Amino acid sequence: MAGANVSMVKQHFLDSFLNPKSIAIVGASTNPKKMSYYMVDNLVKFGFPGKIYPVNPAVSEVLGIKAYPSLKHIKDDIDLVASAVPVHMTLDIIKECAEKRVKGVIIISGGFSEAGEEGARMQHEIAHILKQNGIRAMGPNSLGPVNTSNNFLVSFQSVGKLNRGGVSFIFQSGFYELRINWILSDFHLGVSKVLDLGNKMDINEVDALEYLAEDPDTKAIAIHLETVKGDGRKFGQLLRNTSKNKPIIVFKSGCTAAGAKAAGSHTGSIAKENDIVFDALLKQAGVLRAHSIEDLFDFAKAFEFLTPPGGNRIAVATISGGEGVISTDICQKNGFVMAEPSQRALNKLRVIFPPWDIPANPFDYGPCQYAHQLGKIYRVFLQAMLYDDNVDCLAVQLPVFGFYQDSEDLYEPFLLAKEQKKPIAVWRTGLSRRGDVLVERLESNRIPVYPSAERAIKSLSAICEYATMHEEDI
Repeated sequence: MAGANVSMVKQHFLDSFLNPKSIAIVGASTNPKKMSYYMVDNLVKFGFPGKIYPVNPAVSEVLGIKAYPSLKHIKDDIDLVASAVPVHMTLDIIKECAEKRVKGVIIISGGFSEAGEEGARMQHEIAHILKQNGIRAMGPNSLGPVNTSNNFLVSFQSVGKLNRGGVSFIFQSGFYELRINWILSDFHLGVSKVLDLGNKMDINEVDALEYLAEDPDTKAIAIHLETVKGDGRKFGQLLRNTSKNKPIIVFKSGCTAAGAKAAGSHTGSIAKENDIVFDALLKQAGVLRAHSIEDLFDFAKAFEFLTPPGGNRIAVATISGGEGVISTDICQKNGFVMAEPSQRALNKLRVIFPPWDIPANPFDYGPCQYAHQLGKIYRVFLQAMLYDDNVDCLAVQLPVFGFYQDSEDLYEPFLLAKEQKKPIAVWRTGLSRRGDVLVERLESNRIPVYPSAERAIKSLSAICEYATMHEEDI
């Protein structure tokens, strides 16, 4: 029989959370002052192609879409339900989901296992109903998911735009929700998918990583964890296998006694993992550890924008000698060696030197500005270093915002970095992203701009470290 030998690939259950054909928003509001209003508004605004069913017994429509008094009143099949009703009403919604044979549920409200015995009892009862009826659940205490490829997002925020890219996020807590516009707009990060797991009553980090590991749109994965709720051995194996092909960055909070206690107060699960053991697990798996929220997002941007360099020899350009000394220290602390430019590169640089000789690396271009325009300085420096075989990567300081307004003059020289395929990280002291035309133009061409030398160089170091850990895999 024709086609009999074609293997059928089993669809992962998380596909119904990220590519639903239909979604019911329980608790949808017509009031723009209420957060649940935007759960429908964002889907409509971005043109989510699936069917949207607002559920609210008090209204007949939401944003021009017919509203239903309950899930029972919806005759069509429903792939996904997002429940934004108060905790005491959630159990009844879950029972309705069971009757409707819904595939997946996002429980947004909190007040369950993290809120004491009664909340834990209710969560246990909900989990029992879900398991009996084969329904998968994200949460409680969850927001998301986000899938930029089909304009799908569940958010309380009025989201400005969906910037599509290759980074996917796994969050345990909704802390990203307050940052969603910053991530997708001001930070200029290209996002593929976001999964917020909340209390991890059902779906956990193992499920999420398993899905993203096979997702063709996901090129790098950034994870925020408070606890490991799933099978630890399976999680470790998934990290090892996935990191060979996709960089993974993990930020683990709740790693102090006080932090673990705080984690229990909002996700209902105490972080009991030994931090030293967890750190060793990540290193063995070839996974990068972020030690701050800034690291998590900064490293994600580096992997989204840059390719690993051929080595660790770095060339640095700064606006002052003091910044050059600081940057040199940062480079050495992060595993770089200062490149020794070739004689040919030195000859090119001397065209813009002041009347006296200055070091080529770190290159202090401050004195050069007395005789040359800044655009010319950048162009000569970048041409010299990007074509030099002794240089693997670059870190360059931009002038303070507002000091030099000709963005065209400064912007074009940096495009050489993309032609030469050498990674370059840029920083601008006093970075002001809104209205910063130069930063927007650079990042639209995948040249990352950071607010300090330390964050730029650390992010560049992250992609170097990943390349070193996976030399045999790359």
